Amino acid sequence: MISLNAEFGREFQGRRVLVTGATGFIGRNLCEALKSLGAEVTGLSRSATPGGLPDGVAPLAVDLVRQTPVVEGLACARPELIFHLAGHVTTQPDRALVLPMFEANAAGTVNLLLAASERRCERLILVGSSEAAGVRGDLAPNSPYGASKLVAEIYGQMFHRLYELPVVCLRPFLTYGPWQEPTKLIPYTILKLLQCESPLLSSGERVCDIIYVADVVRGLLRAAVASSGVLGARIDLGTGSGITIRELVERLVKLMDSTIAPIFGGVPDRPGDEPILADIGRTRSLLGWTPQWPLEDGLRGTVMWYRQHRQWGEAL
Repeated sequence: MISLNAEFGREFQGRRVLVTGATGFIGRNLCEALKSLGAEVTGLSRSATPGGLPDGVAPLAVDLVRQTPVVEGLACARPELIFHLAGHVTTQPDRALVLPMFEANAAGTVNLLLAASERRCERLILVGSSEAAGVRGDLAPNSPYGASKLVAEIYGQMFHRLYELPVVCLRPFLTYGPWQEPTKLIPYTILKLLQCESPLLSSGERVCDIIYVADVVRGLLRAAVASSGVLGARIDLGTGSGITIRELVERLVKLMDSTIAPIFGGVPDRPGDEPILADIGRTRSLLGWTPQWPLEDGLRGTVMWYRQHRQWGEAL
């Protein structure tokens, strides 16, 4: 696996970059990568503070739901590149989530697009989700979260087409790695096994496309420097192959040499889940990107990180 410096050279050296959702899982990993490549990074989130961001990342505390602070924040940061990852993430189908998801993920994105179109940034990478893809190729996402991300993508494409804002939409698939919230599947399972407790899981029959966060970060960076042919496109970031939750968890148990038995069927399956795999052939042709991290290596690195950061288990 080649290093980021070998892959990107001086492409980001000295460039002003804004990362929204910088305190989140992928956002934090992206900020660290950008700093290692010499970028001047501003990290935006509602609760951004110097202590909550990687070293050298300037904090910008802004709630994207409020338009005026977004305009003022971009005027302060003066970004050449924007990576938009901010939003609320939960795939539960609860009807009470409809408005919060719409406001945070759809309306917040529109406020950012409006502000960015006034400043004419060089490129805006809008990070969507495979949850927005729906099933059987339709436009019927499985959750308020998925629907809100789809709406955000549509607005991003509209701003590109009508107002010439250089937007590219990326859809990461099921991402895992360091700094992920401990309630998510892989860190939850790892931390429960470290605590010698049985993870309580669904049936495990769901098929997922699993990708390591370092590869997602590479894809985001590629989208920022790719030719103008990617503008307006929706591009998948995944492996193109599937694995069941049961197989994935069993790999973790074996990798950790654990004697703890996970409890499959302990929680209900989410209704309507069907396999959705990334189209990496199209991604390769548009970005020149393919995933580098084999699943075994990514899982091993993730287990090692959570062994060293057991305090994250306090949120369980």
